[in-house]
Amino acid sequence: MTDAPVSIERSETVVICSFDNPDARNALTAEAATHLVDALDGIEDTDARCVLFRGEGDTFCGSGDVAAHVDRVQGSLEESEWRDRLDATAEAVAAVYDCPLPTVAAIEGPAFSEGACLALACDLRLASPDASIGFGFRRFGLAAGAGVTQLLPRVVGPDVAMELLYTGELVDARRAADLGLFTRLYPVATFQDELASLLATLSTGPAAAMQETKRLCRAEHCDLRAAIERECEVQARLATDADFEEGVTAFVEQRDPQF
Repeated sequence: MTDAPVSIERSETVVICSFDNPDARNALTAEAATHLVDALDGIEDTDARCVLFRGEGDTFCGSGDVAAHVDRVQGSLEESEWRDRLDATAEAVAAVYDCPLPTVAAIEGPAFSEGACLALACDLRLASPDASIGFGFRRFGLAAGAGVTQLLPRVVGPDVAMELLYTGELVDARRAADLGLFTRLYPVATFQDELASLLATLSTGPAAAMQETKRLCRAEHCDLRAAIERECEVQARLATDADFEEGVTAFVEQRDPQF
């Protein structure tokens, strides 16, 4: 593990962004989010043709900045600072979504909360049978955030999206593939070979044509950043509610929240 929560490996045509804090379940903290945004800045001006996101250890990306919620409830973090940290994680999701290059998430363990949103922001999601995905914002008494209210319905439809957000269900690999949350599901034994094959295809493709294809496919989608701004406004309002305090306190005490 490196000292940074995200490590960046660059070859001539592939950029690999690895969540590199397995002891903290590769959480998308504000610090990790800033590293990701920096790594993607100006990437279209390099020779890179695709970007891979992966997690070290058994988790892809297990949460957002949970410490910010805890500090906010315990009174050691002002609302403005808390909002800044949530904005940072949402900005990382938006930066992945806005990346002009093809993006791939390699998911071999849980992708949860903001980590699941980041996976959805990628063009393709390759998963192993050990993968799972869930959107557990309700765990903290918060409305959905990090762009999920726009990203999720596009993949699974509005009804299923609301079900997953209402329940916070951690969806197993097979059902996630059936729902379209995972683009491909590969056995553990062949996962790395399949991933390498896809990256080889993307990294040798026509760069301009792939970028234009991505732009055209996104043309009719509404603005993700506008949706994130609305989500953050709602989350900030709900952070003054007793349910937020109960959700965070229950998390710290490792019990089910009583809403």
